Amino acid sequence: MLEKFYKYKVDYSEYIVLIKIGNFYECFNNDAFIMNNVFGYKPKRLKNSFKAGFPINRIDEVTKKLEDIGLFYIVVDNDNIKKYDKGKNKYNDYNFNIDIINYNYLRIEKICSSLYDKMLDKDISNILNKIEDIMD
Repeated sequence: MLEKFYKYKVDYSEYIVLIKIGNFYECFNNDAFIMNNVFGYKPKRLKNSFKAGFPINRIDEVTKKLEDIGLFYIVVDNDNIKKYDKGKNKYNDYNFNIDIINYNYLRIEKICSSLYDKMLDKDISNILNKIEDIMD
């Protein structure tokens, strides 16, 4: 599905690309994080990317809100495209560099792996307590 997403993203780089996959509409990478920011849809980590989605019965609600806040979008359903691009696009207001997110996830995974491989439960608990102290 990522290939299809990238195919459309080349021509619609500053649009939210929503692709119908079964009973859901899904989007990937930066678009998934924008949908998280706007709707609270939680991005799911794939091997080298992220995705977020919602049931097909919510498409009217989702597209209306995207229009209301000024985000351009395309809806892809079996290679048929519905495009919205009226007014000023605010995509770049929400866009950010997904490489930073990928890098930080890799750092977190490396740290967690190291903690579990090299430390006793007691030591991990102490470290977590110190981290929570810093957060408060």
